[in-house]
Amino acid sequence: MLKPLAYVLGSVLAIPLLLRFLLLRRLLGDQRALSAVSEHACKRPGLLGLVTRRAFYRRALAHVGRDVHFGYQTLLSKPNAKIGDRVYLGRFCTVGWVEIGEDTRIADGAQLLSGAHHHGSSREGIARAQVTHQPIRIGREAWIGANAVVMADVGDGAIVGAGAVVTKPVPAGIAVVGVPARAIEYQQTSRRAA
Repeated sequence: MLKPLAYVLGSVLAIPLLLRFLLLRRLLGDQRALSAVSEHACKRPGLLGLVTRRAFYRRALAHVGRDVHFGYQTLLSKPNAKIGDRVYLGRFCTVGWVEIGEDTRIADGAQLLSGAHHHGSSREGIARAQVTHQPIRIGREAWIGANAVVMADVGDGAIVGAGAVVTKPVPAGIAVVGVPARAIEYQQTSRRAA
């Protein structure tokens, strides 16, 4: 009984965030508005914070599936992000332009960047370099470990170890660890079997 009540209350608490987002969107554009409002939404603790973030992101992002967990202090910065059903985003994550498949788990502190080349090169220096963002895709039933940095696609059922830095695509069903991330052998079992 408390959970449905929390969802209703979270939706009500998301209204001021949505209004602020709509106003800032006109003034600053989608991306800057989302970053600004996301910084407020991510600070709300507990179940009410979770359901408020869920209600806000469901309206502010390109797609948010059912039963998505947005952990405390997790910041989303790109409105074109797409998140599938039953995705778990832990605490203190940073999420850019990503498409996350259903049943994927992202541990605390993970950084999901908008590609590997945010800052291009310029003869005039970094201040004049062209900023480029591109989507990364994280497949279904993937696991991203704590404090991992992901700059490239991760396939279905792949595992990215804690602290790994993914600079090249990870094929489906492969586990990677290290800096830069490299494949290791592991025994894959389906989480749906049982």
